[in-house]
Amino acid sequence: MNSNLRLGVLLTILISISAFSYFIFFRDTVSEQVAIENEIQTSTTISSTSTTLKPENTTSTSTSTSTSTSTTTTTTTTTTTTTTIPPNQTVIYATAQEINNSKKISYDYLKGGCKEDLIGDIEEEWVLPYELFIFNEEKINFSLKLDSSLGLNVECLGKLIPSILNDSRGWIKVTDKEFQLVDNSESEFEFIFASPEKTDELCFPLETNGIYSCRNEEQIVINYFRWINGAIDFGSDMETYRLYLINHEVGHILGWGHVGCPKEDALAPVMMQQSKSTMGCVPYGWPIYEIIEKEFGIDTYSLLPESEEDS
Repeated sequence: MNSNLRLGVLLTILISISAFSYFIFFRDTVSEQVAIENEIQTSTTISSTSTTLKPENTTSTSTSTSTSTSTTTTTTTTTTTTTTIPPNQTVIYATAQEINNSKKISYDYLKGGCKEDLIGDIEEEWVLPYELFIFNEEKINFSLKLDSSLGLNVECLGKLIPSILNDSRGWIKVTDKEFQLVDNSESEFEFIFASPEKTDELCFPLETNGIYSCRNEEQIVINYFRWINGAIDFGSDMETYRLYLINHEVGHILGWGHVGCPKEDALAPVMMQQSKSTMGCVPYGWPIYEIIEKEFGIDTYSLLPESEEDS
């Protein structure tokens, strides 16, 4: 009996110990599982938070990119403007085709220069055109005469000159007033085509040395030698030279002074002394720099280099 009792007590103790051990193991397992679940939940929460922030970062990046793009656009615009009009000078370029097209005007006698064979002796010293307009104060009125010893057609010149001045690339774009040929008694200024000797006389005290033209007071004296032969830097391009010669001298009448070449291979300003040299610029006959100043409000002449000599 005593042995059975002791055995029962021992069995009871073993069962109790087993039950307690299982409880301890189950509690630790549950705690560990809870910890793992909490960790997973925490990780998921962080991941979720990270996912939530990601679109905000994307938005921020997108905004930054947009701003950067805007800045780049502005910079590009500034660079383009700077290339065309640097801070210290105005520079204009043109293709060979554009320069070739610049020689085309409405009156097709530019290349020939209105030359004609002399027919006998003319008693008068000067030849005047017959086809004239009546003075109009809303227009710019000029007159014309030429040395009778020259082989030029005065009626042809009377059509050629206004076709240059009134061209959409000409001084009319600056003056906003049309040029017209009138009688010399009503003119605001006068074109005179003269021999080299008479040019020197009419241009005095300016020194034309038998080879240059001039504007002297209200007279534009075109040297026949230049009109027929052009200038070295123009080569055989007489159309561009004659455009230049007419527009340059009228520029003086309108108050524009001499300037230099802004940059090598740029278009030469019409108020540059291209008869002497284009100094690396491309010969050009239209007042494009002056038109830009008029239409866009850019003070081109304060940016263009001054001519080394003013004659």
